Amino acid sequence: MAETLGSVAVVDLSPLTVGHVLACPRAHYFSAAEAIADPECDFAKFLDGFLRKYTQVFGRFTILEHGSTASMPTACISHAHVHILPFALEPIIGRMGDDGLAPKRLDSWQQVVDLYMGRSPYYLAADGDHLFVAPPRRRMASQYLRVVAGAVLDIPPEECDWAVVIRHDIFYQTMQRWAVDATTEGVML
Repeated sequence: MAETLGSVAVVDLSPLTVGHVLACPRAHYFSAAEAIADPECDFAKFLDGFLRKYTQVFGRFTILEHGSTASMPTACISHAHVHILPFALEPIIGRMGDDGLAPKRLDSWQQVVDLYMGRSPYYLAADGDHLFVAPPRRRMASQYLRVVAGAVLDIPPEECDWAVVIRHDIFYQTMQRWAVDATTEGVML
């Protein structure tokens, strides 16, 4: 979908909805906070530019991340990646609260870096205006944030595992929409 020498955005292998993409640094980091903290990594700049393009094609977005550390790899995949989905943030924050988490509003990615980088895992939910982070309170469901996003979309938890349910049709619809709308909107890759 989009790439630089240091970062890439791709369609999720089993997207929960049309427009579900992943953005990640190419070099190995355990969290987006770790990638953003590295002055040699372009992930923060890439993400900012990609989200502007994404909005032109899919509209509003929510970013989700299971931030891990080397000593506590809590995500199902220990390489830093953020999920970008085309829906509102509020239902995600509500569900996290219902699940016993206490999402704290932060003002910037730098605050995420300052609070969590390398020290503890976190769950992040953000949109273009708000950024919330919560430390896990207990052992959460596998692929917790995919399950939360699935709940917003009325997808049962057992169907949110990317390795169990493959949504080829949604994958191809996302690719096609990006290809057509990005061209129509003049989005440069």
